[in-house]
Amino acid sequence: MKGESKLLAILQPVTAAAGKRVGGVRGIQQLSDQVFEARSIIHRISGVAVWAFVVLHVIDIYLAGSNPAVYDDLLAFYASPIGRVLETLLGAGLLYHALNGARIIVMDFWPAMVRYNRVMWYACWAIFVAVGLPVAYVILKPIWGA
Repeated sequence: MKGESKLLAILQPVTAAAGKRVGGVRGIQQLSDQVFEARSIIHRISGVAVWAFVVLHVIDIYLAGSNPAVYDDLLAFYASPIGRVLETLLGAGLLYHALNGARIIVMDFWPAMVRYNRVMWYACWAIFVAVGLPVAYVILKPIWGA
C-alpha cells in the first residue's frame, strides 16, 4: 500500500540508526526492526491504558456528584483484589507510556540522540522497574494481608 511505504520511508532512518546495520548483515537489521516494532506496540497499548485512565476518572468524578451510592460501590470494587490488579496494570501502562514518550520527545528535539535510542529504551525499562515494582507492591499489599 502507498500509505505503508510512506510510513516505512519515514521510519527507515530511525530503524537503521537503532539497528546499526553492520556490513550488510541482515540479521541484525531484522532483529532491530522486531525490537522497534515491539516498542511501538507496547507504546500503543500503554496509550490505550492512558485513555482508559482518563475515561475512568471522568466517570468517577461524575458518579461522586451524581450518585454517591454507586460511587461508593465503585470504590469498593477498586479495593477488591481484581480492582487492585487492574489498578496496578493501569499504573504500569501510564508509567511506561510517560517514560517512553519522554524518550521519543528527546529524539524528536535532539535528532543526534537517535544514536542512543537503544540505551534510552533500556534506561526507560530500568526506571520502570525501579519505580514500578515498589508502587505495585504498595498497591497489591492489601491482597496478601500484609
